[in-house]
Amino acid sequence: MKTTKFQADLASTDEVTLNVLMKELEVRSKADFLAKALALMNWAVKERKRGNKIVSMDEQGDVIRELVTPELERVALDFDLPSVSMTWTAAEIESFGKLAMADQPKPTPHLLRAMSKRR
Repeated sequence: MKTTKFQADLASTDEVTLNVLMKELEVRSKADFLAKALALMNWAVKERKRGNKIVSMDEQGDVIRELVTPELERVALDFDLPSVSMTWTAAEIESFGKLAMADQPKPTPHLLRAMSKRR
């Protein structure tokens, strides 16, 4: 695996935090710590892109705190997707199949205007 040299200037308080975390997590090098931090941030970004929240929960499953950062909120979905569970009869499925296979109508001017504003 090819490596890339990385250098960063940290405030002295951030350096103290880095050293404390490295000791607490038993991480031997700053490169290893950065790799682990990148993996954690990568996971957080993927979760927010899926619309999930990053939270800390107690043993009973109650949310204690939610992690919110401008960077993570930028990649989050713009809306909450609803979750619906439905039971369909055979006749409803057949009717839906016919509807789905039929020629689709042209979009109305109102729909075209609304969709052009979403860009």
